[in-house]
Amino acid sequence: MPDAPRTPHPAADPWFARLRPHRSEDETLDLLLAEAASQLGCGVAAILMVREQTRELEYVALHGDAGTRRLLHTHLPDDYVLSQVEAADMIGRVRHLSAEARAGAGFVPPGEPRTSPEAWHPDDLLMGVLRSGSQLRGLVLVDEPLNGKVPTDRVKARLHDWVVARGAEILDSDERRRREEEEHLAGAAAEIVGLMRAQLGSPTDLAQACLEVLRVALDARVVVAHVVEEDSWRRISGRIAVPDGEERAVWASALPLVDQLARERAVVVSGEARMLGPTAWTGPLAEVVGPWTRREGSPQMVVLPLAHDLELLGLAVVTRDQRARQWTDIEIAMARQVATDLGRIIGTGDFTRSALDGAAIRATPVVVATEPASGEPTS
Repeated sequence: MPDAPRTPHPAADPWFARLRPHRSEDETLDLLLAEAASQLGCGVAAILMVREQTRELEYVALHGDAGTRRLLHTHLPDDYVLSQVEAADMIGRVRHLSAEARAGAGFVPPGEPRTSPEAWHPDDLLMGVLRSGSQLRGLVLVDEPLNGKVPTDRVKARLHDWVVARGAEILDSDERRRREEEEHLAGAAAEIVGLMRAQLGSPTDLAQACLEVLRVALDARVVVAHVVEEDSWRRISGRIAVPDGEERAVWASALPLVDQLARERAVVVSGEARMLGPTAWTGPLAEVVGPWTRREGSPQMVVLPLAHDLELLGLAVVTRDQRARQWTDIEIAMARQVATDLGRIIGTGDFTRSALDGAAIRATPVVVATEPASGEPTS
């Protein structure tokens, strides 16, 4: 098979540079957490926001040492976190769950005993609840009290007052960042729509061009693309190549599982500590592609069926290094919309309209949480 055509290297092309994701410089949440830690006498503080569409909570801000800050933008399954919120003792907007209660309920493994009744334990959990009306929107977690003691009612009341005073500001800041992310990804989606309308040769060429833009917009490392009818494969990683035989064999063996995803109009998100997608297919798919993910350095991965009228026409696999930040719900939604649109155009040859046309990218229910590896709320 001849080599695939080359495209400009993203680092040297201003068009690609314009598509690359940018991070907001808004320091509002960082400053608020520093304030909370100071007022409460704690060394560590964090804000987690509810992401309803993926049934997770995302760490959006952290105050603490470098090890703590590595949790930024990681996600925890909401049933794991919210069940602890429900089990905690309540004072106003504050929830307190002791290490012993967490271990007894199976949330954490039994640890070292508490050194004294009033001593803070590393597995103690102290939370302030962020609400909008009756809707739970997020949590403020605090940890490592500087005096080393379990919080008194006075400390809990201070946390309650701080959450009430600062809650609206936290919610506004999170919404602002999400709007910026949506608007940037909408711009990238518009570029992809333009490529779809350009009718770039064969379905393989079209998929290659669109998925290269998607890779850059999502700050991904590798995209693997396959179009079933043309039996074509592409590996896109700043240059275009044909995957080797081992890589093609792995994904060819996964096609029956991807076909089931297409029938459910679903995608799979996979990573070392994160697994999202229909329960019946996420585990088997991860097992089939395990040799490839290990060879690639265990990347984070989004598996996207390219389908039309529930018929599988191809697949796209978008990866990030494991050490990179996790995919946001908005990024997953954008990738899924692009794959849906691309599948329709491959299936119909209709380049005249697009579901992405002029629309902002907004998180929609694209995956159903399975049983991700239990993450532990670190406050």
